[in-house]
Amino acid sequence: MIPGLIVLFVLYVGLTSWQMRRALAAQDPEVKLKEAKRLLWSTTLGIPLLVAFIFAI
Repeated sequence: MIPGLIVLFVLYVGLTSWQMRRALAAQDPEVKLKEAKRLLWSTTLGIPLLVAFIFAI
């Protein structure tokens, strides 16, 4: 179970980093806001992953 959670965490970090680059690179304020909202959602997805990792240990 731990290796699967580690793989999910690595994918989560990659997704969050990619979304952060998109949010920071946006020039138009409306697009920047849209990308920031997506970043917030992708960051929020990490909380259940963290809880699952804590309970797996």
